[in-house]
Amino acid sequence: MKPSKKVFVILFTGAALSGFLSLTSCKKEGPAPAAEAAKPVASAPVLSADPIYAVLGKADADVSGAADIQIGEEGITVNYHYYLAKEQEFDKTIGPHIAPKIRDLYAKVKEVDNAVFEVSISDLGAEAWKPRIRFAVDRKLIQETDWTNLLDIDFFKVVKDLKVFD
Repeated sequence: MKPSKKVFVILFTGAALSGFLSLTSCKKEGPAPAAEAAKPVASAPVLSADPIYAVLGKADADVSGAADIQIGEEGITVNYHYYLAKEQEFDKTIGPHIAPKIRDLYAKVKEVDNAVFEVSISDLGAEAWKPRIRFAVDRKLIQETDWTNLLDIDFFKVVKDLKVFD
């Protein structure tokens, strides 16, 4: 006797279903599916010296600017070289020179909150640098004073923790 077509279809379907079920029950070795892979943890933005140099400028042969920038948990420390021409008076020229750069720093680099500036001077062409002043600023000071020419004019009255070296 020949098996009927109906019996053949039932047997074939049963065998196929049994094979499919045995394949799906086997565990695959290998990487986890993308949906189950560990997601990277978002971290706080890391402050780099590059945008700070971009705003303050880099000290070079006879160009005033940041010679070194240290980034710490409490803020940044900028070693700033200021070329002082013989006819210039430091007390009258440093405010108008550096205040616009500090304003730009706080406007453009949002990660900066506290900054300490250590300004050293040298005559143009001289290689010896001598510490002249050290001062601090922070974002709160920027917001409170709005710094519209205030720092340029009254620089020594506005900055925090001013220390003058001879």
